[in-house]
Amino acid sequence: MKVVLDKYNIRDTKKYYCDINNAVLSGLEVITCKANTLDNVSHIKKQFIDRLLKNMRFSITEEFDKELKGWTISVNELNLYGEGTAKEEAVEDLLNSILEFVDIYLEKVDLYSKVESVETQIYMLKVLRCRGDRDILRKELGL
Repeated sequence: MKVVLDKYNIRDTKKYYCDINNAVLSGLEVITCKANTLDNVSHIKKQFIDRLLKNMRFSITEEFDKELKGWTISVNELNLYGEGTAKEEAVEDLLNSILEFVDIYLEKVDLYSKVESVETQIYMLKVLRCRGDRDILRKELGL
C-alpha cells in the first residue's frame, strides 16, 4: 500500500499500520477516522508535536492581597490556582492543585474531552507530559 496524505478507517489503519508508521516517521501526517463520526486521530511524528507544544506557553497570574496578606498564583489556561502566605508557598499549593487535578482528569478523560476546549486539552497534554515530576512541571509553567 502506498500511503499518501489521506484518511483511513480503523480497519485499514490496523491492516497497514507498518506502512503508516513508516510514512509518519518520514514526516507525513496520516489520519484515522471513525466511521459515522467527526472524530479523527492524527498520526504525527513525536518530534513535530514536541515542537508545536514547546511554542505554547502558560500564562501565570500572581496577585498579592494586602488585606489577607497572602499570594494567589493562577494558571489561566487551566483555571487552577494556588494560595499561600509566601509566594513559594502559593507555588507549591498550585503544583499540588495541578497534580491533584491530573488524577481527576485522567479518571474522567472521556468527559473532559467533550466539555473542555481544544486549547485547554492541549495545555493538559503539556501537563501530562511532565509525568507528575514537580520540577519539570514547575519549569513548564515558567515558575
